[in-house]
Amino acid sequence: MITQTLSIYLHSHYSYKAKMSWTAYIENLEKSGGVTKAAIMGHDGSCWASSAGFTIQPAEVQALLKGFASADALQSSGLYVAGEKYFFIGSSDSFIRGKKGQNGIHASKTTQAIIIGYYDDSIQPGVCTSEVEKVADYLKGQNY
Repeated sequence: MITQTLSIYLHSHYSYKAKMSWTAYIENLEKSGGVTKAAIMGHDGSCWASSAGFTIQPAEVQALLKGFASADALQSSGLYVAGEKYFFIGSSDSFIRGKKGQNGIHASKTTQAIIIGYYDDSIQPGVCTSEVEKVADYLKGQNY
């Protein structure tokens, strides 16, 4: 009985979960081999974390958010990420894909954020998609 009570007390008063910083998610994406650069952006356009030199503007985030709801504008005009224009190649209510030459982006929407992965010609698009979606799925499970 005492052991059970102590166990309940410890679990209710102390958290054993290590929380990663937002920058650690970016570093893990880069180390995965499936993403060259990445960013985690809030729905309000704020940057939670990003790779060096991968600066995404709030207006670009807002355009992506609109694109998750309706891809019409992206289909006709393309999409912009970090100042670069990409051809729209596909979307759903939770992801958007764009391509520029052999490079591209995969953006995934969570409850509070958009995770954007950029890949260059040395990475297969599907590998980038898989790595970005893993992070997005985890964050969705944590209500982010």
